[in-house]
Amino acid sequence: MKLFDAISSKVDLDDPAEQFLAQRFMIEALGRVTEQLPEIAKSAAAIANRFITGVATAEEVLEVRVRLWEAIKGRDQSDEAEVLKIRTAICVLHPSDKGAPADTLEYFFAFWQRGDLGLPELTAAIENKYGI
Repeated sequence: MKLFDAISSKVDLDDPAEQFLAQRFMIEALGRVTEQLPEIAKSAAAIANRFITGVATAEEVLEVRVRLWEAIKGRDQSDEAEVLKIRTAICVLHPSDKGAPADTLEYFFAFWQRGDLGLPELTAAIENKYGI
């Protein structure tokens, strides 16, 4: 959680501009570890990026998110690495203008770390987007 705390102490995650940056950060970070993800989750960063750049529709993002939830149905509270990696990908598929972006980012970090995704890739994305 220290990485989340570093970001949340530096920026106001209630600011819409910071919410967009948080979304970009999660997409970049997940894109850096695509090969570490289960096959079903490998397209998550790409579809999220396509959405925020106006290429994909909200319906396309929703379809991918639903497919990922269905893949872990009945196991969604599990600490299995595969489930945690899929839940990390699901975080990226939540538009930054919906719900509580700080919560989504906090879950993203928790699932990333518990799912044993690459820390060097995560810290590189933090440095690139937040300069910390």
